[in-house]
Amino acid sequence: MPFSQNFDTSQTVGYPSIVTIEDTSTGSDGNIASRRVFLVNSEGEYVVPSGTSTDYVVWPYADSEIDIDCLDFDSALDITVLWLDNSNVTLYSKTLLKGFTLYNNTFLYGLTQAEATQSKPPNIIQDTQYLQNKAALQIYIDSGNQAITYGDDIVSAQNMYNAATYMTDNQNEFF
Repeated sequence: MPFSQNFDTSQTVGYPSIVTIEDTSTGSDGNIASRRVFLVNSEGEYVVPSGTSTDYVVWPYADSEIDIDCLDFDSALDITVLWLDNSNVTLYSKTLLKGFTLYNNTFLYGLTQAEATQSKPPNIIQDTQYLQNKAALQIYIDSGNQAITYGDDIVSAQNMYNAATYMTDNQNEFF
């Protein structure tokens, strides 16, 4: 069966700085020896783990997934995976735009937990401004995700994620 390149991404609750990339390719090509991962943000800058001297992360072909610790806040990233031969010649490549929102979604869930612990009035969820701000936070996250899904628009996605991050960074003002 011919090789058909593909990958998927995820984050793990509790580790919002880590992007996990899983090779979901099908078929085979005996010439593939390694992979490289390029992560590019909305400003066109390469995103790599601290201490990395290249614009990419090496991903050994023997490993079906790789964890890349590179995020400080929610980010929209163009991710390119290259499948290389022994001479580092690119045999296959694939680029996907992905959104990573675990920082703000974790904060949002923390608000939900706080609400659930309140059993009697005055209840925080009776505060109209609080609820409007919580809804705005969710809308910013959702809007960033929609910019990726429906518009393939990294700039709009990052702007929405930045708006959500502003709210969580200034939680005393909003929550």
